[in-house]
Amino acid sequence: MTSGDSKNSRQASANVEPMFIERWSSKAFADKPLSDDEIASLFEAARWAPSATNRQPWIFVYATDGPGRERFNALLSEGNARYAPKAAMMVLVFARTVDEEGNKIRTAQFDTGAAWMSLALQANRMGLNTRAMGGIDLDAAYDVAGVSRDNFETICAIAVGTRGTDDDIHPRMVKQNLANDRKDASEIAFKGKYSG
Repeated sequence: MTSGDSKNSRQASANVEPMFIERWSSKAFADKPLSDDEIASLFEAARWAPSATNRQPWIFVYATDGPGRERFNALLSEGNARYAPKAAMMVLVFARTVDEEGNKIRTAQFDTGAAWMSLALQANRMGLNTRAMGGIDLDAAYDVAGVSRDNFETICAIAVGTRGTDDDIHPRMVKQNLANDRKDASEIAFKGKYSG
């Protein structure tokens, strides 16, 4: 099964917009840079994500090339380092957990997740591939990105670029690149009371 075939095998069990099914996180990235306009569109989509009391607690710090990108790549776990450096851009994602008055922002991670999903859906609409990665040095990310440990939490990194083919993936990653099945909606949504 090729990377392209993998996403086409996904089927929704209820009526949803195709973009939700079409979006998936391939590990295949082609060697093609992003334009400044493409990058701007991705972060513009994230900017319009919903957040509690409109706090917009997300911060995205990105690198595309040069020494800055090498520092970003150095944060990757061994598995992610096999494919993510091929992506045109890597983004470090942080959630502001404390506001300017020192109050905890309880929904910071939730809201930041909404911003990431907005970015991912925009990327898919543009024909780009995104893959969020938890396998990074979460503590070192603060220094690499110049973000305060006091007010922010490192969430993840995101690889962004043009989707490649299985030929673009490290051989050890090909079998792991298949689009995964999803739990049935009855396993995640409950009317009135959880019954799991």
